[in-house]
Amino acid sequence: MPGFNTLPAVGGGGGQANMTYVASIHMTTYNRSWAQGGTPGYYSVYSTNQENGYAYFVGASVTTGIALNRLANISHSFTRIDVIAPQNDMLSLYKAKVKATTEFLNAFAGFSSFPSIITSSGNFVLPNNALPLVNVQIVGGGGSGGHHGGGGGGGGGIVKLTAYQAVGTTSVTVGGGGNGDRSNGGTSYFGNVYALGGGGAGGHGDGQHGSGANYGSVVANGGGAGSHGSSNTGGTGTVQTSSTGLGVAGAPVYIGGYRGGNYTGGGNWNYVGAGGGGATGNGGDRSSSTDTNSGGPGHVSDISGSNYTYSAGGGGASHSPGRNGVTTDTYGSGGGGYHTSGNTPGRTGAVIVRYYIP
Repeated sequence: MPGFNTLPAVGGGGGQANMTYVASIHMTTYNRSWAQGGTPGYYSVYSTNQENGYAYFVGASVTTGIALNRLANISHSFTRIDVIAPQNDMLSLYKAKVKATTEFLNAFAGFSSFPSIITSSGNFVLPNNALPLVNVQIVGGGGSGGHHGGGGGGGGGIVKLTAYQAVGTTSVTVGGGGNGDRSNGGTSYFGNVYALGGGGAGGHGDGQHGSGANYGSVVANGGGAGSHGSSNTGGTGTVQTSSTGLGVAGAPVYIGGYRGGNYTGGGNWNYVGAGGGGATGNGGDRSSSTDTNSGGPGHVSDISGSNYTYSAGGGGASHSPGRNGVTTDTYGSGGGGYHTSGNTPGRTGAVIVRYYIP
């Protein structure tokens, strides 16, 4: 009778077809270091008890971590695998043999699709008959415009996800528009992925610059500087990364990171505050009495079914003569500057989910 290790194997190495069995370990404690080496390739570490855990493939200068019971491409050679998993489980390492493929372009084109436009916090519930992959656009709230010839508010950041896995219910938070002096827009969430709000704008005469630069806040696009004063600086924007809100799933794309406009016109009452940064461009700098429509441009997307502009920067205002800055009435846009003591609020953010039904 052949020994255990000489039994015929499925797919050339045991276990699932095209998954070559390598070896197994027993978790005598929850934290084990396994002296198992390997070359680059597709690997998985399976839990016999189907428990959750994590395995780190440790190379000479790089380490890649993967969740248990998942296939992953380990792009480097490794000399050991460090594991965190429940005690008394057995873990088995497999190397997969995969064939080359080409991209399936326009993969969703053959399915009916439907947009869900979410403008208040709650949950997105995927219909039972829909594919478990959705396209998502997350829009942060716009920042408030400044007062007394103030600058325009910055537009909210935008995060776009393609073929993002969504099953059942996903929590949604929609960031509100900023409302008040130097008031930033709120952050919007789809699950754990988020888009920052836009920066509130500065008012006149007292160094109230865009809050992204001067008030310790992290915003997507900076608010514009207020007029009057000698020289005021607009707020800076932020480019989100995989470690700040985007994550890595769904081929995330960030749109934003632009500054608010600067003001250099001196203390003339009829000069105009600077524009807020928009999703695709800086806010307009200002040193004269002309052009209240100086907010940075927004992002045009058809995810809702038709082309729509999101997260434009607000325009600057003039105190005398009284002219309010332009506010683009779309999700995530910054409020225009206000010519007297009031404020124009930023526009609320939104989360737009397009789902597909075969």
